[in-house]
Amino acid sequence: MLKTPLCDLFEIEVPIILAPMGTCTSAELAAAVSNAGGLGGIGSLFRSTAAVKRDIDMVKKMTNKPYAINHIPQALDAETFRYTLATRPKVISFTLADPGDMVKQAHDVGSRVMVQVTTVAQAEQAAARGADVISAQGGESGGYCGEVSTMALVPQVVDAVAPIPVVASGGIFDGRGIAAAFMLGAVGVNLGTRFIASKEAPAPIEWKQAITAAKSEDVKKFDVLNDISPIPGTVGFPTVLRSIPTAFLDEWSVKREEARRDRDRLRGQIVSTTQAGRQHECLLTAGQTAGGISEILSVAEIMRRLVDETVAALAKAPDVVENA
Repeated sequence: MLKTPLCDLFEIEVPIILAPMGTCTSAELAAAVSNAGGLGGIGSLFRSTAAVKRDIDMVKKMTNKPYAINHIPQALDAETFRYTLATRPKVISFTLADPGDMVKQAHDVGSRVMVQVTTVAQAEQAAARGADVISAQGGESGGYCGEVSTMALVPQVVDAVAPIPVVASGGIFDGRGIAAAFMLGAVGVNLGTRFIASKEAPAPIEWKQAITAAKSEDVKKFDVLNDISPIPGTVGFPTVLRSIPTAFLDEWSVKREEARRDRDRLRGQIVSTTQAGRQHECLLTAGQTAGGISEILSVAEIMRRLVDETVAALAKAPDVVENA
């Protein structure tokens, strides 16, 4: 197996974390990752209180392994957060903003805390708040991501917050990427796009197929999403969403002023298509790793391959460089 200090901290078998993706999250996907030895995750962004509560209730019935529940501080649903605290999950994670005293609230119920950051300054802030783990997210990521690449960001964060463990996020889709993350000083990885293209993911087949068909250069950041559905209070944090292009995004990217004026209707269109299971008509959220993903596989098979590939990559490392 593949064991690092993160495994002991989160009580998991392999140091692979499912990114808690808002509109591509479910108890079923989270449980599948946890049952395969990783850390499953349930997202809350842009989701109803009832939907998140349903997943929290369901995941406990589908796995007896650790899992995480994610919250966005500046878009916090207080009722959902209270429900999370009452559940006492192994891990509570925060993304996109300073979690403030919510770190202490999570610790008070016995949960570990992971905070995702996109800059060294944010990492230092999260460390000061008492985070148990820092997830350093590179700009290659899907969803809302920053500007600094994973390769540049991770070692800087490792140095800045030592001895707090660091997880690498963004630009990782296979075992070679995981091995590289270890070389940068990370003790685990956080993957999103690779798991969207899984059989268990609640994404429409059109979304999964778009990922397997995309090239890395196809996946772009779309500022127009901030015109239509801005996340408030993200000063110092990224708010640009990365997606495979859609007709919706292409149309409104060249009409941003009009998009701002018609914000409510366009946001309603995104919500209604998502609720109808057709979110791919507006958004195809993905990271640049889409270019390296060519198959829709089961979570168990994805996890097996990731571990085997990582072990193989690490085994080859001594042969790559000739010692003097």
